[in-house]
Amino acid sequence: MTNQEPEICICAAVVTTEGKVYPCRRHSDGIMAIRSNQETEAPHPEAQGFLTSKNRFVSRIEAYKLQGEAGIPSASRDGYYPPELFSEDLY
Repeated sequence: MTNQEPEICICAAVVTTEGKVYPCRRHSDGIMAIRSNQETEAPHPEAQGFLTSKNRFVSRIEAYKLQGEAGIPSASRDGYYPPELFSEDLY
């Protein structure tokens, strides 16, 4: 029997309109990094989420579920806006 670690969120992440993932502490940091690159990329309006311990990008809703399944309470009392995870919920 293997003891598999639960998948958890390790940091916030923002995806560009071209599909590039920017890991960040806060979603706003990722958005600012994308905009400062002065490339053709722009933050995708609906692609704010998290990178997991399995290096997957997940939505805010899936991230909230993963944290709950792993037994990790939100840093904020019940999460800022359940059923979505926010970067503030990690710290």
